[in-house]
Amino acid sequence: MKKRYRKTVLWGALMLAALATGCIKNDIPFEIVPGNITSMEVRGAESVSLENSSRTIELVLADTVDLRHVLLEDFRITPDARIIDNVTHQELDTLDSYYLDLTQGSAEYAIPSPEQKPYTFTVITYQDYIWTLKATQNIERVFTLADGQQIGEAKFSATGYSVIAYVPETVPLTGIDIQELKLGPSNATMAWVKADGTVVEDVDIKTIHDFTLPQHFIVKFFDITQEWTVSVEQSAQYVTEMSVNPWAKFAYLSAQGLTSAGTCGFQIRKAGAGDDAWTTVPDVTVEGVSFSAVVKGLEPATNYEVRGVIGSNYGDVTAFTSEAAAEVPNLSFDAWTQKGKNWFPNSDASNSYWATGNEGVTIYTNANSTPVEGAGNTVDGTGKAARLETIGKVPLVQIAAGNLFTGTYKTNLGNPASSATMGRPYTSRPTRMTGWYKYTPAEVTTEGNKYSAQKHPDAVGKLDYCTIYIRLEDWGGATVRPADPKVIAYAGLENNQVVSDYTQFDLKLEYYDLETKPTHIVIVSSSSRYGEDFCGGPGSVLYVDQFALSFDYE
Repeated sequence: MKKRYRKTVLWGALMLAALATGCIKNDIPFEIVPGNITSMEVRGAESVSLENSSRTIELVLADTVDLRHVLLEDFRITPDARIIDNVTHQELDTLDSYYLDLTQGSAEYAIPSPEQKPYTFTVITYQDYIWTLKATQNIERVFTLADGQQIGEAKFSATGYSVIAYVPETVPLTGIDIQELKLGPSNATMAWVKADGTVVEDVDIKTIHDFTLPQHFIVKFFDITQEWTVSVEQSAQYVTEMSVNPWAKFAYLSAQGLTSAGTCGFQIRKAGAGDDAWTTVPDVTVEGVSFSAVVKGLEPATNYEVRGVIGSNYGDVTAFTSEAAAEVPNLSFDAWTQKGKNWFPNSDASNSYWATGNEGVTIYTNANSTPVEGAGNTVDGTGKAARLETIGKVPLVQIAAGNLFTGTYKTNLGNPASSATMGRPYTSRPTRMTGWYKYTPAEVTTEGNKYSAQKHPDAVGKLDYCTIYIRLEDWGGATVRPADPKVIAYAGLENNQVVSDYTQFDLKLEYYDLETKPTHIVIVSSSSRYGEDFCGGPGSVLYVDQFALSFDYE
């Protein structure tokens, strides 16, 4: 069992002093030691993900695992820390294994919602750190009918033990043809309860055709018995489950229905327009009972209506609003303000949206992220551009890369690497970032310093790289950037070649999540790609000008 030991000699001395003076004020702060869970092994886990910044454990279990007896085979925590299971109030030892009851003693065989009844652990160092276990178990339940009978996917209620499928009015409820019926985990058995109460084990579900009344089945696994109700109803509506994922200039459309009844498609119009304003969306993909498409050419921040179509059957109208195509201020880099030795890439003398490391550099020398203007310095000889230079012989950090980024900068001489904070609030979803740059690399002279998060010895003696990138992040409601925010999309370039004349770049964002909207945007330009680790080549110079975002479908 892991214990937390303290220095008893100092404590004894303090106690003696307290007895001599009658009282003592303990103002010696405890050391800050984060309580982390560094690894975890669970029998039957399909995946386990640990996130230290949010202190969450994402666990996905196979459907054959008993939720009441989940074996925690092994785990590791911060050295000399302790860990408490807050459900059982039991202290766990990393040398032992434990069974977790993820139902938390509920009469219902299910994992309670983490929002209503979270499963938590407390890792104890000098402070307490609460970790939340977010577990899921994917049980694939299926109820499919023969081709031409089923309208969309069947609708399951895992808590109500019921499922319903819909068929056209032309299909008699006495002539239902079941293709597949699976109501429990893969290790479950299923029996049919006939109308007279007779239980038929190992039933051939394809022999059951009459759904004038719901049919009933008994599903057993472990020591669990569930009684399921399976229903079929007729419907005049061939299109169901219409959904829209709107972006600024396009939207993803999807629907379900009786796809065998005719040509599947979508129609769209601006909200409030007449019936003659409906236009057909091209290039529809049909897969089973589902169909989808992408509608392009939308106007940002505009109200629309869309409906699914199968043959001559129209679905209900769904309203949606396209996203705004939000701009980032000063993407042209024309606005700069000088205050003393510092240059700020904003219209005010502060890091109000864009930031640089100038305030740290000018403690020792001149700013190395500055505006330039005139022929040869900007793309077309008008306005301003940014000149970013890596400089050497900087006290404390050795080198300082020229940089320009969305975020804030506040000099921290105790830990210079923490001076810059990336990201500004932003909720739109661009698809590309374009711009112009030119670059002259120099030889890298330093691998980093004691403040570097990572050193780069292999870079020393080689030509430096510039970097330009855009990243969309989800901070999950936090106003302070998490240590490891969720990345929604990214695009970037790195180059160690001489680019003498302004050259246009075109970066297509790769989206890792098409549903979640970002909360913040990070745009970075740096004369040394490892500048944040104080690794680079003094004399590397990067010019950037006229960045722009686009929102068209790619």
